[in-house]
Amino acid sequence: MDLFSNIGKVAVITGGGSGIGKLMAETLAESGAKVVLLGRTLEKVRDAAEEIHYKTNTDATAYSCDVTNNEQIQDVLAQINDEYGSIDILVNNAGTTVRGNIEDLDESGWDKVMDTNVKSVFFMSQAALPYMKKQGYGRIINTASVAGDVSLFFSSVYGTSKAGVIHLTKQLAGELASYNITVNAISPWFFETEFNKKSLEDKDFKEMVENRTPMKRVGSLDELKTSILYLAASGSSYVTGQNIFIDGGMTSFGL
Repeated sequence: MDLFSNIGKVAVITGGGSGIGKLMAETLAESGAKVVLLGRTLEKVRDAAEEIHYKTNTDATAYSCDVTNNEQIQDVLAQINDEYGSIDILVNNAGTTVRGNIEDLDESGWDKVMDTNVKSVFFMSQAALPYMKKQGYGRIINTASVAGDVSLFFSSVYGTSKAGVIHLTKQLAGELASYNITVNAISPWFFETEFNKKSLEDKDFKEMVENRTPMKRVGSLDELKTSILYLAASGSSYVTGQNIFIDGGMTSFGL
């Protein structure tokens, strides 16, 4: 369907080397977009880009970028725009966590999580804005989390960072709407990713997650695809400032 086609669009995905970021890149490539994967480790994002290229027969490339470094962000987006001529879709997916309650965390852990999860979203969006404004079109998708909306016992800094992403999504949506740039977020619960692998290998922890979820299971990555595609495509042109929970009913579940 043309409303969900991204043929001719250029999509930049941070944290695209694995997990949800890689899935987002693959989904956008399947819809026709040229995808550019960003990550600290060039080899990792390059391998992911090659895999996506061979799987989708779409242009997929990779650049090394520390998304907590504003100078690197500015440089890499300028390179991408020079090579492709536009930046149409920006997916701010790079993320990290340091688990623990307030008594367990130090300043370095706080800074690491806030820089990767919030600072990067702000400065990646800021750097992409001139290119999107010039072309009168843009889609920004941020990866938040259910932890940004509800309290989880191990997420005092992670949840705070994702709450920041959700609010920043709303703030930027209002600021950028007049330029035909939409800004939205997705908030996943537990999915089978490299990020969550260690936690889900703990049988008691996985059982706790499943019991807290009305659907009684964790999500599979394919169940994220339609939300990503919807928010990236022209068909969602009147949707901005929204946060989609993809959580098996977790955030709507009481006692």
